[in-house]
Amino acid sequence: MGPTPSPQLTLQPKSSADNLDYGLCPQQWLAGTTDYVAHVAASVLTATGDQADLTISWVSLVSGTPVLFLGGGQPGTVQTLQVSLTTQQGRVWSAPVSLAITNTLSASGPLAVPALADGTPVPPNAIRLPDGSILTDNSGQPYLYA
Repeated sequence: MGPTPSPQLTLQPKSSADNLDYGLCPQQWLAGTTDYVAHVAASVLTATGDQADLTISWVSLVSGTPVLFLGGGQPGTVQTLQVSLTTQQGRVWSAPVSLAITNTLSASGPLAVPALADGTPVPPNAIRLPDGSILTDNSGQPYLYA
């Protein structure tokens, strides 16, 4: 008999007007190892192209915790995100994550977040230089205080 599949992860509901950060706790997945999460990626599987779609404003590692900053979403729906965590040793966890959008407020788009000239979102833990610019690597991604 093989391992039992884990239930789909569900985030706390939000209204369309909320712009909230959600931290994921990989402790159980990494239990008994010396490994740690080195990269997080996410996409909205249920996006339709509508202005009020659930949007991932940024993803980052904040103090070692994978964090998603989410805004928008059609009221009265359950949205599905695909989240992938990659560890320093190459382990990968990828799974769908559900998020209910309450119908307490009408549809609204996400808040604008700071971005680089090419549109790359800047999470709050990006390294900012004294002149106000964001320190980036060779691929143009911000360096982070993780």
